[in-house]
Amino acid sequence: MSTSTSRLGYLPQLDSFRFFAVFLVIIYHWLPYNKINLIPNGYLGVTFFFVLSGFLISSNLLFQKRDIDNRKITFGRALKIFYIRRTLRIFPLYFLVIILTYILVPAAYNGNFIWYATYVPNFLIFKIQEWPGMLSHFWSLGVEEQFYLIWPFMIFSMPFNYLKYLFPVIIILSIGFKFICFRNTGSFFSFYDVLPISCFDAFGIGALLALVISDETKYSFYFTRIPVGVGIIGSLLLSCLVFFLNIAYLFGFFVSITSFYFILGAVRSYKGLAGSIVNNRTIIYLGKISYGLYVYHNFMPWLLRCLRGEETAYPLKIPAINPSWLQGPVMSFLVQGLLLVIISGLSWKFIERPIHNLKKYFV
Repeated sequence: MSTSTSRLGYLPQLDSFRFFAVFLVIIYHWLPYNKINLIPNGYLGVTFFFVLSGFLISSNLLFQKRDIDNRKITFGRALKIFYIRRTLRIFPLYFLVIILTYILVPAAYNGNFIWYATYVPNFLIFKIQEWPGMLSHFWSLGVEEQFYLIWPFMIFSMPFNYLKYLFPVIIILSIGFKFICFRNTGSFFSFYDVLPISCFDAFGIGALLALVISDETKYSFYFTRIPVGVGIIGSLLLSCLVFFLNIAYLFGFFVSITSFYFILGAVRSYKGLAGSIVNNRTIIYLGKISYGLYVYHNFMPWLLRCLRGEETAYPLKIPAINPSWLQGPVMSFLVQGLLLVIISGLSWKFIERPIHNLKKYFV
């Protein structure tokens, strides 16, 4: 891997991995009682997203950190640029969806809309110790936002050479927190998982990769010298081992290591069969609209039930259509998938991308 001294460029293969990750979450939510979910697909997908966020966000922050140290930009302006760019990417779609949902089916919030409006639905879930149906997936967006709030301050405030110690310390603290909290829960996935500190091992592992990419000659770690294929297989085997042994507090760590190697492979660029898959234009496009796929996906089973006239909890006043061909789990999955791709594609074209393009004015 060559040393990088400029801002991280666009890596289309990572868009493909975004799609694969969101597809795991979709499978988990749309096929909850299917044997395919004997493995925690939703957890795997979300953990990958956290590692990827840790990598991409930290990469850009590290380059800004160099500019701050070289007096090319002030601390305050760097923060302003970061938060404006994140706001333009994340807020518009999120608030559009939660407000539209509140207008159409306010009862879905059960009087808790303020938790979503202030971007802390994960703390609500921890408080009530239950999943709020079609709104449950917003917990991870809350964690992401809380990550954004503190991460720039940690990187910008810390001397650059100390970051190689900061990130491992964060990882260890996160694992230690889960060890303390999980050991008495008797559950593989605990509600402690929705708290940001439980997810910071994933963000920290992504940040370590960003540190290596920023200057490999100075911040090379032994595990980045391991061939990507070996790293993926080895960490996958360890993930399976701790899963079957029910060592819950370590599972996310090894899944994050697996994600680390998948991302490292994309940075180095996959070739051969793997390359042909992650370079597929359709998959890359689905990855490009993956934020919309994630935000909208948990509403699709509800929308289909409304179209069939089967929804009783939160019905919409729309004409019901229930042809015979629209029956069965396979057809339901396909129709929901088609609706999701259409809605997400339109959302990207007419809402997200025009706003996203405004980011070019804040660099």
